[in-house]
Amino acid sequence: MATQLKISSEDVKKLVSHPDRDVRAVFAQKVCRSIKSLELTSREKKIVDEILWFIARDTAVMVRRALAVTLKNSKNLPYEIAQKLIKDVDTVAVPVLTFSPVLGEGDLLEILRSKAASKMMAISKRSHIGGDLVKAIVRFGDSRVIASVAANDGAEIGAELGSQMLDVYHDNDLIKENFISRRELPVLVVEKLLTMVSSEAAKRLYQNHEVPLEIAVEIATQSRERASVDFISQSWISHDLRSLIKRLDSEDRLTNTLIIRAACCGQMQFCEQALAQKSGISIYKSALMMHDSGPFGLKALSTQAGLNGRDFAILKASLDIFRDLESTGGKLSRQKYQSKMLERALSLPITFSDEDTNYLFDKLDAVGV
Repeated sequence: MATQLKISSEDVKKLVSHPDRDVRAVFAQKVCRSIKSLELTSREKKIVDEILWFIARDTAVMVRRALAVTLKNSKNLPYEIAQKLIKDVDTVAVPVLTFSPVLGEGDLLEILRSKAASKMMAISKRSHIGGDLVKAIVRFGDSRVIASVAANDGAEIGAELGSQMLDVYHDNDLIKENFISRRELPVLVVEKLLTMVSSEAAKRLYQNHEVPLEIAVEIATQSRERASVDFISQSWISHDLRSLIKRLDSEDRLTNTLIIRAACCGQMQFCEQALAQKSGISIYKSALMMHDSGPFGLKALSTQAGLNGRDFAILKASLDIFRDLESTGGKLSRQKYQSKMLERALSLPITFSDEDTNYLFDKLDAVGV
């Protein structure tokens, strides 16, 4: 990365004094492009600030937009100038509101309170939106903005807030569709959606979220450090997961394939609950049988649940991998944990179906670790 500021005096002169706004805009972009990725010294920051203030105060929108667009992702955009730009006309403000890392939550809340539609829409598309900002968007925004934030995987939407959004906009199909399209959804939001959407949309919900695969990843990650299976009965979310599994079973979607894929992803709490449901036994007994180191517990449970020999072999091998990662993996991130599970599952000396193999490779690719 370059560390030396290189801006010619001729460029600055044209930027400041050229009568043609198009020419000033071109040189504004050139200057901004030359500094957006630099590690600036204190002296260089002072020089850059002076130049950027000239651009930010230019009477031509095109020139100010050149600044906003070019430095929208840059930490070298001075905070005070960013504050000025987000209060400018939409064409200048929107790029900064959507991308700038120098803005704080307070700056964004102030814009949201102004209820300026285009600017609110820009904030709803930021790569990360904290829960308080989402609440403000829901409070001040219209249905279009709500739909946008519902589609944003970087927006923190918990179970309570998500449920509230669906309660208020229960007749808005776009908002429901955007919830379905999210990478992750709280269990309670999934359950609420299932009561509100068509059977076809519910099918997409299951498919898009690999229900409860993506949800169970979160659950499994939260419970990876549990000391014993007693955690299962104490977990606040176990009741919600049980309800979801019962719904899957009632609609004939709690398949052996779903259980085996979940096992290969390390989602053992889901497997415990699912095998309990299919076997007609308690979750406590199912967990004990799954984690029983003896030769009969898991085998008997698998047979009772209707798993065939190949499925049992995959489940047993996945459990061995899971236990090994628990004992030796330390504090793995969610992505690293799932990556290790998938890599080792795919290396098992067991013949997976082509469909399952493709699925697991797709999951591994999506983890991206």
